[in-house]
Amino acid sequence: MKTKLSNITIALTITSILLLTGCSRSRAPEDKPVSGDELTTLKREYADVLALQGTSKGEILAIAPILRANPEMVIDRTAASGEYCFKSDLGIMVHFATQPQRTSEGVLYEFDASGLIAAGLDPARMKRLPELGRMTPGLWYFLPKGQLDPHHAHAMPGPTIAIAVNVK
Repeated sequence: MKTKLSNITIALTITSILLLTGCSRSRAPEDKPVSGDELTTLKREYADVLALQGTSKGEILAIAPILRANPEMVIDRTAASGEYCFKSDLGIMVHFATQPQRTSEGVLYEFDASGLIAAGLDPARMKRLPELGRMTPGLWYFLPKGQLDPHHAHAMPGPTIAIAVNVK
């Protein structure tokens, strides 16, 4: 009986010392509770995402794991054009304006036109891609190979066609 009490006393003493000195298991970063400030920041940063319902919510939730698995698909062109570029395949891109209310080019689609030209597309019949913010939504534009793309701020490696959508 004395041995049992002695073991219990030792265990309680060690536990008390650990609790009093703060030497108990420290929390892993992911175990830390979110503070009020952090929760407020999260709610503010993700307000548009959290407000989504139905199909819109489903679409964002379908895109998120793709981007998480392949973050290189997204190219930050905010300094050049105020847009993020989603490059889903070689020569196939969609740009999203960070402030679509300030432009008629809220969403921009760009495609490598090489295959279309080979199939008979006559780029001479198309308007040239204008400088940033000058596109008319719904019209197709052509950018010759090697010409500066205002949405990327560099020359494109191949001929490109583009169309803008006004999402205001």
